Amino acid sequence: MLERVVEATMRWNFRVWGFGEAIALRGLLRAADTLGDRAAQAFVYGVMRTWLGRGVARSPEDHVGAGRELLEMHRRYGDDRFLAAARQLAALHDGFPAGPFGAKCHRPDMAGWRNQIWVDCMDVDGPFLARLAVHTGETAHFAAAADALLAYAVTLQEDGGLLTHGYERYAGRNGARWARGNGWALMGMVDTLACLPRQHAHWEELHRRLLLLLRALGRFQDPSGLWHTVVDDGTTYLESTLAAMVAHALHEGFRHGLIPRAEFDDMAARARHAVIKLVDAEGVLGLVSEATPVGAHSTYATRPFGCFPWGQGPLLLLLTDGESPDT
Repeated sequence: MLERVVEATMRWNFRVWGFGEAIALRGLLRAADTLGDRAAQAFVYGVMRTWLGRGVARSPEDHVGAGRELLEMHRRYGDDRFLAAARQLAALHDGFPAGPFGAKCHRPDMAGWRNQIWVDCMDVDGPFLARLAVHTGETAHFAAAADALLAYAVTLQEDGGLLTHGYERYAGRNGARWARGNGWALMGMVDTLACLPRQHAHWEELHRRLLLLLRALGRFQDPSGLWHTVVDDGTTYLESTLAAMVAHALHEGFRHGLIPRAEFDDMAARARHAVIKLVDAEGVLGLVSEATPVGAHSTYATRPFGCFPWGQGPLLLLLTDGESPDT
């Protein structure tokens, strides 16, 4: 199955960059290690070298770029161009304007989006900056990572624990508890906290918010192990990406001692089982909705399904959990 999923993932036309492409590359590297597959690693290297050749952080579009993968390429190949590019990407993040609660607006260059904040970014800024701190020993990046993640949580997380998809400076939260968005938030919290020193001033608050989110998700998990695409609206269709993200994030949370296994082991097992059942003979994860912009309720309830990197990437991570060393 893993070999088929790798092949299906590499058929995606990576455009450098869109949301979800980075996690697909991360999954391909994990699968390459598990399978001893040089072709998959070479594929990722080729995509990343294309980015270097084009120029990293040359426009705000690169905010969703594969920052952690730049660091991984530096670790694997020792090419300092990857580390220099990671520093450029960190500088790009630092330069974005902040919203009312400190979260960054990543597309100030676009009239329709310049005042928007998106939950997807919780799996981008914090984890990348925290990993940069670990990779370089430059502890200032820990502060930037924690500040970024907490600002997103304050901006988007509701009292019940779920997060809304977006926030607009003049309109507030859009009110949609989008499943995949909560998956991005969950993974970002786990990956950042796994790197962040526990004595950091924001660690306890971020950890409290992580458990609050998990308990909220537990209340809405469908008997199938999946979640509805609007988490708290059972009239919307069941979708698979949150389940894949939950299964992987819980595995990582258990491994790093962030999440109590006794409380969440059943949630993880049901999510993993549901996802595995949806992988077809071609290695494609089913029930993955297409790209979903911040919008009205009908936006979430009517997205078509297909093969996308934001489904394949979490699937690859799930299938290889426990198979790769800490980096």
